[in-house]
Amino acid sequence: MDKMKETATKAGDAAKGAAKAGQDKLEEQKLKKKIADLQEELGGVVYAQRTGAANPTADASFDASIDRLVAEITEQVDALDSVGNGDEPVDDTSEGGDGAS
Repeated sequence: MDKMKETATKAGDAAKGAAKAGQDKLEEQKLKKKIADLQEELGGVVYAQRTGAANPTADASFDASIDRLVAEITEQVDALDSVGNGDEPVDDTSEGGDGAS
């Protein structure tokens, strides 16, 4: 009877480990998508600034946008680094799921 209980416990632990690995992979993919989206947005802001596509007096606005995006990217990269390490990433965004798969 003890052998059956031990086997069942091992199977349960293996299932929990697989579920955790799946959750980590999903979280990793979501974070990578968020980082890519932020990088794309950052590229657009820098391009607009460099080509004069927007009001040239808006440099302070461009700089603020660039600083914000760089900070968000850094935060997401840090969260990505913590996935699977036992650390829980901190998500300060009020955004829900982005539908990334």
